[in-house]
Amino acid sequence: MHYYGWKLAWMLGLTQMVSWGILFYGFGVTLPHMLYEMGWSTTEASGAYSIAMLINGLVAFQTGRWLDRSGPRVLMTLGSVAATLLILAWANVQSLTALYLVWAGIGLSMSAVLYEPAFWVVARWFARKRSRALTIVTFWGGLASTAFIPLTNSLIQTYGWRTALSILAGILGVCTILPHALMLRRSPEDIGQEVDGGQSAEVSKSTRVTLKPQATFTSAEAMRRLDFWLLFAAFALTNLTAGAVAAHIISLALARGISASYASWAAGLVGVMQVVGRLTLAPLGDRFSRRVMTAFVILLQMIGLSALLVFGNETGLIIYVIFFGLGHGTLTPMRASLIADIFGVRAYGAINGAIGVGSTLARGIAPVTMGWLIMQSGNYNSMLWVLISGSVLAVLAVLRLERRS
Repeated sequence: MHYYGWKLAWMLGLTQMVSWGILFYGFGVTLPHMLYEMGWSTTEASGAYSIAMLINGLVAFQTGRWLDRSGPRVLMTLGSVAATLLILAWANVQSLTALYLVWAGIGLSMSAVLYEPAFWVVARWFARKRSRALTIVTFWGGLASTAFIPLTNSLIQTYGWRTALSILAGILGVCTILPHALMLRRSPEDIGQEVDGGQSAEVSKSTRVTLKPQATFTSAEAMRRLDFWLLFAAFALTNLTAGAVAAHIISLALARGISASYASWAAGLVGVMQVVGRLTLAPLGDRFSRRVMTAFVILLQMIGLSALLVFGNETGLIIYVIFFGLGHGTLTPMRASLIADIFGVRAYGAINGAIGVGSTLARGIAPVTMGWLIMQSGNYNSMLWVLISGSVLAVLAVLRLERRS
């Protein structure tokens, strides 16, 4: 019998690509056209997107508790329905207030349909093959920008931004609502199967993954452990780095005398390297200690940042693209696996959501805080030193988990 978990992984890969492509990347492509028609400033309109990110982070813990209590089907289906209707509402906004209200709702919808609930499903359905399943989901999610930024731009150029958003809403609804409603199941036991298709108890001589099936915690129990706060700190620091470089890498390159076209090309190539990392490095989490692998990929990010500090030219930028892209792309599935390895799946949603609060908020404040630091110091090296130092602390926190196990 074919294991149903693999069907879920491929289905979630598709719905993640579409959801990320429209909900997360659509705003940036639509923004200049919306500003031209409505006469809003960039700051005024961008505030709506910031509100969505803030709400997404703040409700992560409650979303996780819902998943632990009731499973993913209702949550992800309702989230997809709401997201579709909200994109349609965005296509018809006539005021800044309406834009903010719509994006507040989209922030809630994001928490119900993006990576966190998808990771919950993978954690429930896979143990020893979890890294492989997460690679499938995050591979397709990583292609969201590649597929939907050009598509969204093409639709806007052809039909205008309002009609383009209506078309994207239709794509979102068709590709996500029915798959979530018809295919999602809470656990393998619901359909008479076992985790990993009945192979989770098999121990291969070639594998070196150390799982602790007896370690399963409630969210309250997890939050009383040092392991939880080490993970909270490590992923908050790595997300601070991700948010900072996403906002300032183009400006940093221009300040180093690198052309705008070269800098934009290099920044876009980071996404390609993220996908490469998920395909090549993430599956190694099934063969080696995921704690060591997590520390390793954070180290890759640090090497990329260090190249920007040491080399003030195109060479440093290319080294950054390769190493940071590989590390950052692999870190997403590694985080999902590591939390399940340490705390089990009993309260995975709440624990993952609680850790996600720190990560989301860190990513949100990074552009502003690092921008202030750059302004105060008059150069970008100060930001890089802070981010490299944060990466060192993140590596040490993850390695501390390894020693405690």
